Amino acid sequence: MLKLTVAVLAVALAGTASAGGWRSLRVDASSEAAFEQSLAEFKDKLSPGRRYAFGESLKDVWVAGTQAAEAEQREYAAADYYRQLDGLSYEQVVTLLDPTGETARRYLAAYNPYSTGDRGARRAGPATPGPNWGSRPTNGWGMSSASFAQAQQQCGCAAPNGPQGN
Repeated sequence: MLKLTVAVLAVALAGTASAGGWRSLRVDASSEAAFEQSLAEFKDKLSPGRRYAFGESLKDVWVAGTQAAEAEQREYAAADYYRQLDGLSYEQVVTLLDPTGETARRYLAAYNPYSTGDRGARRAGPATPGPNWGSRPTNGWGMSSASFAQAQQQCGCAAPNGPQGN
């Protein structure tokens, strides 16, 4: 009986440790290298759906910061971005811009492999390409508003109804 109790306790503790692994992670944005390392840890420990929601939320924070800085006629630099994210957990990042969590739920639903309604048919991931978080944007972190607008225009993401024909 003692062996059975110990075995059950060991399995329960192992399950708790792995489930809490990603929950205990924090973004370390004390430097660019530390930031990239902490994002790699998140990438390793998060499920694909949470990884997608996390990456999209990181992009949203960058875009919102850039827009706010533009409105204040200043540049949004990597240091500003790092300062905003340093020490935050997964939950804090995905609810940073939307405390209700609705945006994060939308991202998770967009990734849900069963969102087609057919529980037997799995999709490989989101309908749109996943985020490229953890690496520098093409023009670096300190994109100017002009280069950001040009990048949006080139990819068609600035269009209110999504990318327009080719």
